[in-house]
Amino acid sequence: MILGIDIGGTHTDAVCLDGRGIQATAKAATGEDLVDSILEVVHRLGIDYTALSRVVLSTTLSTNAIVEKKYAPTGMIVSAGPGIDPRGYFLTDAFLLVKGAMDHRGREYVPLDPEQVKAAAGTLKAKGIHGLGVVSKFSVRNPAHETAMAALLEKDFRYLSMGHTMSGSLNFPRRMRTTYFNTAVMPVQERFVESVQKALTKLGIHAPLFFLKADGGTFASSAADRLPVETILSGPAASMMGALALNSHTKGAAFVFDVGGTTTDMGILVNGLPILEPGGVDIGGVKTLVRGLKVMSVGAGGDSCICLEEGALRVGPHRSGPPACMGGNSPTPMDAFTALGESTPGDARKALEALAPLAGQRGIAVDELCREIISVMAENIRQKAIAFVDEVNSHPVYTIFEMLHPEIVKPERAILIGGPARLLKPFMEESLGMECEVPEHFMVANALGAALARTTAQITLMADTQMRRIVCPELHMEKEAPSTLSIEDLKSIGIRALHDHAHILGISDEIEINVIEEQSFNMVRGFNTVGRNMRVKIQTTPGILPLWREQ
Repeated sequence: MILGIDIGGTHTDAVCLDGRGIQATAKAATGEDLVDSILEVVHRLGIDYTALSRVVLSTTLSTNAIVEKKYAPTGMIVSAGPGIDPRGYFLTDAFLLVKGAMDHRGREYVPLDPEQVKAAAGTLKAKGIHGLGVVSKFSVRNPAHETAMAALLEKDFRYLSMGHTMSGSLNFPRRMRTTYFNTAVMPVQERFVESVQKALTKLGIHAPLFFLKADGGTFASSAADRLPVETILSGPAASMMGALALNSHTKGAAFVFDVGGTTTDMGILVNGLPILEPGGVDIGGVKTLVRGLKVMSVGAGGDSCICLEEGALRVGPHRSGPPACMGGNSPTPMDAFTALGESTPGDARKALEALAPLAGQRGIAVDELCREIISVMAENIRQKAIAFVDEVNSHPVYTIFEMLHPEIVKPERAILIGGPARLLKPFMEESLGMECEVPEHFMVANALGAALARTTAQITLMADTQMRRIVCPELHMEKEAPSTLSIEDLKSIGIRALHDHAHILGISDEIEINVIEEQSFNMVRGFNTVGRNMRVKIQTTPGILPLWREQ
């Protein structure tokens, strides 16, 4: 059996499933202590814990730490060389620049100064910093400067990240920021993983622990400790993977709206597949190299605040607590649903009491106000959805397999998931002017998406036969390349490396692999070919576990 848990800002959902289907589901309020929330929702499942073979968590922990800047002081030591001044991309005064440079092929042309590196580290330590990131420009072509800095300083800093291990893609500014955030959330992730493992062990759960990533895949807790930045935006990714599992159509484009308590997360399925953010996701307004799905969040949820601004009704974007019908102090869309007599666990009397003053100010009946509240919420989502489609179509569209979609994306239907989905359905259909499907298990779709997501990893191999070098930055691997190396040889080396380093990447041994990019260029000097420059990108196949497809 597999246990999937999604820790949202408002609720924590859980689902337990096996080859026969979903065996149990549960929902609990998310409290200040996330571990307590996990234990609460697991208790409510009422399952045999000893039968579990895998536990998957989707959590807002890293996302919230970065957005709210609730992470430990973190330093960066950067070497760049001539070109664009990297200081224009520094995030804090704890980013320090040192001498040292590689060219675009990975050849050193400005040596690293070890004494300058040690002096920079001393400056950071004097500031009370215990986490460090080291980044060198073109480190994916040759990580020697980063590994040298790490070797010099690893005993002085408890938490350390090297830029070349973040991604095999080139983008120096994004690499610096990704490395910074990865180091910054390491202490938070370490404490959380340790606490969760202890709590699950006390329950008698000894199954491997996995975490959902921004790209809709999972990796083991050991990899999550090393690369916690990969777990940012895993909540919206869980929404998309849940919708993927529950989607009954594989043709055309469809909106996915996950209506939560605080926000509505939206994405798009194209021919049954989620859209990818190929350059890397944004977090807190900062661009990173973290591979993730294309999603957008709207400040419109079931618990959004309602108020009047210059006589106009406003829903969201903020939340101040639970709905009045559930003991809160302010009216929300959930109160509007409850007052209309919809089936909710709330107290209708409290909902009416909270909404009556607003109805009086508007000079309308409470039931009319309720329908207006829900219509405004649906319209807010529609407007953001239009902007989202425009944003998607303003760039080349890639699906989760990194396959280019050649056509303009134009959703013709929508999938609604999340607690209020069924209640919101008729209002969304009217606002969008399209059919909206609310699938079975819509209330725990995120947890289902987490439970069913495959373990995934992606590596990049670059070879320069003139320099006799093969580099795989994600695996921190460098080896000699024979002059006769072919692109097929390089792909074979990469596939073998994925299997050999499965434990490092946090993936299982039983994996499906696909090559998603291959390039080979002859290097010519005068009239002679002096070598080949090759690049392959290989990933384990993303998607839903076969056990669900076999239902």
